[in-house]
Amino acid sequence: MDLNELKNVWDSVDERLKKQEILRESIIGEMIYKKTSKSLNKLVWSEFIAIAVCLGIIPFIVWAYGKFGGRFLTWDILILYSLLFDIVVLPYILYKAYILIKIDLIGNMKSNSYYINKFEIAIKREKIFMTILGPIFIIIMIPMLIELRANAFAWAFAICMVIFASLFTYWSYKKIYDKNIKSIKKSLEELKELEDE
Repeated sequence: MDLNELKNVWDSVDERLKKQEILRESIIGEMIYKKTSKSLNKLVWSEFIAIAVCLGIIPFIVWAYGKFGGRFLTWDILILYSLLFDIVVLPYILYKAYILIKIDLIGNMKSNSYYINKFEIAIKREKIFMTILGPIFIIIMIPMLIELRANAFAWAFAICMVIFASLFTYWSYKKIYDKNIKSIKKSLEELKELEDE
């Protein structure tokens, strides 16, 4: 084998290696994109479900006040607090959904990192507000049950609902928000590294 043939074989092998490297990076990029997209979709859906729940609760609160309002002061306070809480929380949830919609995985990685960090800050603030506003609901509910002279079933139901709401809130922050935010941030870093190579 002469020198020209050896050079042609070497160039051919080198070209195939480059193509394989490009293909490998493309496959890795696609896998990271799918993983990031899945995590982002979970966050978006959780916000849209929260919007639907907030909108669905408003008619129920209005109905409950119309049906039972004016009889017991603590009931009226609880219903009005619930309505105020819902009215305050709804725009905040819309704001969080807007932040998530701004994330474009095909777009600028710096912009995506900015929006996911902004969303993470919003979630951290939300956790603080929920640890303050949640117990206020319980503080209002206890005198209401006393004023209504609630039976043992009503007390047990209220306690179970508080426990369920607390556990569900903790679970949703850990398994939906924290987990998916961390996954998206890690994936965006990996995509940035692939772009830089």
